[in-house]
Amino acid sequence: MRRLILFISLQLSAVVPASAQRSEVGTSTALWGSIPTVEELRQALTDGIQWVEVAVNQCYRGVPNEEKFPRMRQMKERLDSAGMRVWSVHLPFSRTLDISVPDDSLRAKNVAVQAKMIRWSCELYAPQRLVLHPSSEPIADSLREQRLENAIASIRTLKRVADECGVELCIENLPRTCLGNTPEELVRIVDAVPDVGICFDTNHYTQGTIPHFIEAAGRRIRTVHISDYDFVNECHWLPYEGQIDWAAFRRDLHEKAGYDGVLMYEVKKFRRDGSRTTPQAVAESFHRMNNDFQQMNINR
Repeated sequence: MRRLILFISLQLSAVVPASAQRSEVGTSTALWGSIPTVEELRQALTDGIQWVEVAVNQCYRGVPNEEKFPRMRQMKERLDSAGMRVWSVHLPFSRTLDISVPDDSLRAKNVAVQAKMIRWSCELYAPQRLVLHPSSEPIADSLREQRLENAIASIRTLKRVADECGVELCIENLPRTCLGNTPEELVRIVDAVPDVGICFDTNHYTQGTIPHFIEAAGRRIRTVHISDYDFVNECHWLPYEGQIDWAAFRRDLHEKAGYDGVLMYEVKKFRRDGSRTTPQAVAESFHRMNNDFQQMNINR
């Protein structure tokens, strides 16, 4: 029955009018927890997942230095064997791997780590986008201005590395006290470094509305992280398990941001009801979103 629903959704999405731009669907490799197997990736392709975002933390965080590149290479080999395409790479992040820290020596080390990760990622995966966090947290109000300037300086350095690799660098909006927790602050960061884009995470703007974020960021949005939440704090639920109006999101993303790239899902391994989040469930959610967007355009 679920496969019949997916088949019907695919047929309906095929008749979306030309005015309703349709993106393709992808998922973060973090959906599988550990590095996915070739069989898991092939099944995802069968289920309708067309792209992945490589979550480098799966190969980096808590991994001995000598094992990091081999694990990244293992990820590449499995992706290639499955025939899965890479849209983006999410560069590693942690509380300590922060490109905005006040200590210049530590910041230089963190920037060097990210530069190496960019080069490795481009060598292995040839992504179209790189996603970078501008900071970790907590950040005190008294230090925010300094941390913003530090992040901008670090991004300038990393943008040069990304340019050498021929890939677009995108800075992700983040929640709570992190840098980039409002569209205005994130626009300030990216506009300070020409041709840097924004990765819009639908879970991370908790101080305002999604329509406002898209309006403020506009065509700077160059990739997205799709997931649902309760408008209180990030939840990373599958779309339609929270409060986001997904048809309106698709409309605004198309009309106000001109976005026609991959809709990259970044959802938890487990759904709101505790069941496992599968690639098939991701694909079904995506096609429901397309159908709702289609119906919105028909009813205009």
